[in-house]
Amino acid sequence: MAEEADKQVVENAPAVQGSNGVGPFSSPSIVDLLQQDMQELAAAEEVFIPVKGYENSGIQIRYLMPERGKELDMITRKVQREFPNDNFTANLTVAIDTMIHLCIGIYAQPEGVDEPQPFDPKGDGVPCTFDVDLAKVMQMEEIPGQPLTSRMIVKRLFGNKDLMILNHAERLQRWLMNAKANVNAEMWESGE
Repeated sequence: MAEEADKQVVENAPAVQGSNGVGPFSSPSIVDLLQQDMQELAAAEEVFIPVKGYENSGIQIRYLMPERGKELDMITRKVQREFPNDNFTANLTVAIDTMIHLCIGIYAQPEGVDEPQPFDPKGDGVPCTFDVDLAKVMQMEEIPGQPLTSRMIVKRLFGNKDLMILNHAERLQRWLMNAKANVNAEMWESGE
C-alpha cells in the first residue's frame, strides 16, 4: 500500500523544467539552480580555517577535502586500536590525526593583508604543515629518545588545550559534511 502511495505521489508531481520550459520552476529555473549548486559543491575542494588565539598573525590551516570518506574511517579505526579504553583520548587523537591528514599548509593573514599567505619559515615558497619547520618556529625541541611527532606539534600550536583542538576539528568536520558551511561561525550561530 505504501508503494502505491509513493508511486501516486511521483506520478502526480509537477515536472521540473528548465528555463525554456513552462512549469512551477521555470523562473528562475530550478535546473539552473541545481546545476549551480552542483558546481559549487564540486569546486569546494579546500578550506581555510583560522586558529583561535592567533588573531595578530592570522594563522589559518588550509585543508583539502579527502578523495573518499574511507580515508577518515581508516584514521578512526587505527586510533581506536591505539586507545581502546579511553574514549576522550581516542576522540581527541582522531581529531588531531584528521587535521594532520587533511592539512595542505599553514597560512598567515595579518590585519591589512587581503589573502592568506603561505607560512614559509624556510623561504622556499612552500607552506609548512605540522612538521619540523613549524616546531622550530614554536621553539619545540626533541627530547632525547623521543622524536617530535605531528601530534605533539598540533597540540603545541593549540597551546596544549584539548578543547581548542576539538573546537577547530568541529569546524573542519562541519565543512567536510557541508562544503558550504560557514566555518568561522560558532556552532550556536550556524543554526545546526
